[in-house]
Amino acid sequence: MANKLFIKSPVSDVAVLDIKLNLGSLQEAYPGVANVLIPLWRMSNYARELERVGVSFSFEKGFDALTLRVKARYSVVGKAVKLIEGMLLNPVIDRLGDAIREARTSISINREDTAVRSVAEALKVLFNDHPYSRHPIAYDYRLDGITRDHIREAIESLRVLSLTIVAPENTVDIDLPYTNYEGVPVNRFRSGDVDVKLEGKVQTTITIAYPSYGIKDLEGSFRVTVMNTVLGGMGLVSRLYREVRVRRGGLAYYAYSMYWPLGSSGILIAMAGVRREVLKEALEVMLSTIGEQTISEEELRMAIRNRVGRLKVNAESPEGMAMLYSVIPTYGLPTDYYERFINYISGLRPEDISRELRNLPRPAIAVVG
Repeated sequence: MANKLFIKSPVSDVAVLDIKLNLGSLQEAYPGVANVLIPLWRMSNYARELERVGVSFSFEKGFDALTLRVKARYSVVGKAVKLIEGMLLNPVIDRLGDAIREARTSISINREDTAVRSVAEALKVLFNDHPYSRHPIAYDYRLDGITRDHIREAIESLRVLSLTIVAPENTVDIDLPYTNYEGVPVNRFRSGDVDVKLEGKVQTTITIAYPSYGIKDLEGSFRVTVMNTVLGGMGLVSRLYREVRVRRGGLAYYAYSMYWPLGSSGILIAMAGVRREVLKEALEVMLSTIGEQTISEEELRMAIRNRVGRLKVNAESPEGMAMLYSVIPTYGLPTDYYERFINYISGLRPEDISRELRNLPRPAIAVVG
């Protein structure tokens, strides 16, 4: 089955499951229903029984999927899967009001976080009315409109996008219907600025968001992964950190970048936390740093070593392996995806990264704080 991937665990009595469900921002028939379903699932007796038998699990709503991550002793994984099936198919719908309040509180807290909120505001500008404009945990969802019928419809439509299993033996499956991931094309990206002032905040967060390659564009996404590493993905030696944090005498509390290669689009994001009185200067330095197109051979090789090293470290644990490899069955990627990644980036030249920097479109910029 293309949607299922088994990887033999390096640990003899541990099973880790990564279950992707069709309840990310992209697939919700009623936006925000997954935010309410998560507490409804956690309220169930199935969830309590999972915890009683020592199974750890967590939910994460993303843009393309809702992920359920499970870790259990291999000796109880069969029972764990049955409990998971029961939990997912039987939310405690009688406590819908409690779940809405819990989801609303969580979203309100996230929207008060200047970093999370700034990303949410930038994506709202960048993607306009596309589902990616709805940040999974910080969009202003209209949760009060969610009814029992919405919950029932979501459960009836529940499908597994992918199941990644890291275990000693390939004996695990989940008895829920599967479906393939289907992207939603972005008709038009928008650029522009938004400034949201929140009371009582010492720190202001700047988010600069660019559209980029989706994950299925292998070579494009590989190049931008390395470009992002140079810009702000290598911690203290990254360009943004050096220029904004170090060389400007602490102009920012932090500065970094990240790249999300999703199924329908990629998103390149540069961020910095600053005092509002130095906001203009910090933003100018960030844009100037991103616009610097000269890449040295040493800088490129350092970024490549960084990316390969991260892969090796993440693949040392069952949890890391499940998170890494779950993209393959989710998006229908080649089974040798990471081998292709390493081979491709190892042959990159500085001008390949310079070209990507040169071709960046106008961004969406959000300031919150």
